[in-house]
Amino acid sequence: MPLYLSINTIAEITCFLIGLICLFQDKSLLWKSFIAYLFLVCITETGGIYLRVHHTRNYLIYTIYMFFECLMVSTFFYYIYKRYHHKIKLLYSWMALFLVIYLMELYTSHFKSFPSFTATFMSVVFVVASLYFYLLIIKDERFRQLSTYPTFWIVNGILLYYFGSTACNVFYDYLVQNENGIKATLSIRYIIFNLLNVLLYACWSYAFICRYYQRKLSSSSR
Repeated sequence: MPLYLSINTIAEITCFLIGLICLFQDKSLLWKSFIAYLFLVCITETGGIYLRVHHTRNYLIYTIYMFFECLMVSTFFYYIYKRYHHKIKLLYSWMALFLVIYLMELYTSHFKSFPSFTATFMSVVFVVASLYFYLLIIKDERFRQLSTYPTFWIVNGILLYYFGSTACNVFYDYLVQNENGIKATLSIRYIIFNLLNVLLYACWSYAFICRYYQRKLSSSSR
């Protein structure tokens, strides 16, 4: 069991439990879907560790997970943009483009490796989408207390994680080496991704808590 309790899994499980407590009675299907998504995250991470422990390549489980990751984050951005009169065709177009790139990379690699180019492309798109959200917030005339605005913290987590992961992928060869230029077992890249995971799920956990208290205040004021 200790093998399965890494920094990543502890952050993911903690976020899942907070989401379960805070969002279980939420009336929004999208917010409630975070519970199912985070459960999938925990299952994927546990399955990946299990396969690695048994000396089996685990890229396939993360490859399948990537599709659901893209779907969840993309749907959330559509939920945000919908308030500013963006149409669902934008979501369909993006998912179609993602699937084309995703399937083409898998086909060219004969389904024998993780689609890293697709992951990097997806990360760049999510970074741009996050920055666009900030632009919409700046232009929006409605006042929002950003310190307790759940959507803001979800996007903060997305921006930190995907910007950091994109940078890690760009500088991959440097980050997996130690100071002597030799491949390191505990690389800087591994440490950075642990930190990015913690930041992502910390932001999301805080967003769920804000959403919970927002719902409580709304129901009590009726």
